[in-house]
Amino acid sequence: MPATKAKSNVALLTEGAAYIQRAKKARKEQVEEIKFDDEARREWLTGFSKRKKAKAEEKKARAKERERQEHLEERRNARKELKQRAAENVKSVRRAMGLEDDEDDDEEEEEDSNEDGGPSASKDQEEAEFSDDEQIATVTITEDFDPSASVYPIRTSTSPSPSANDKSEPQPRKPAVKLLPPSSKRAQKADEKKKEKKKISRSMETKAERRKGKEMELRKRSKKAALAMERKGKTPRAPNKGKGKGRR
Repeated sequence: MPATKAKSNVALLTEGAAYIQRAKKARKEQVEEIKFDDEARREWLTGFSKRKKAKAEEKKARAKERERQEHLEERRNARKELKQRAAENVKSVRRAMGLEDDEDDDEEEEEDSNEDGGPSASKDQEEAEFSDDEQIATVTITEDFDPSASVYPIRTSTSPSPSANDKSEPQPRKPAVKLLPPSSKRAQKADEKKKEKKKISRSMETKAERRKGKEMELRKRSKKAALAMERKGKTPRAPNKGKGKGRR
């Protein structure tokens, strides 16, 4: 057998480099491939109705959110209007009581509260706590002004003060006007109901019924007149039945 030629160290070390170069060359010459995802392709081809439903639900959700925002905006506007009306009512009440408008005072108090970090110390505050098994409520009463002092001033009189004897003697009081008893109220209500029924019945009557009603009223009046004449001792006159429209 021929003896194999021993490889040098350079050949042994560069053998791997030649293999790497051949692999790179094969990779460059390889044709590019297009791979499809079968599951995604199937979902796209069969998911038209699903996507349509999802879009419809998304539109409904957006519409609901828009309606909710509009409702919240309306509530905010309503609360704002109520606050303005309440402020106007307070102003009108103060004007009716003869007090000055407290717009400047409110502005000054707000500035003081913002600077000091709380309400002004000039107000008299009273706090009361009401506790329960489940909750605790704290009520704070703030007194700013005395309406009776400004609207109704104290009047001084020069007349002498009444003596002790005058104070001891009870003064007669005027009898208060009594209200109508319940029986009279019921009678008034019954009369009003009868009048209403008469109005309704008259409105629903025909011409013949009205004529009959007038004849009945005439008969009643004639009977009453005859009874009155008999009581006075006079004979009532007989009605002239012979005189009619047909004779001339």
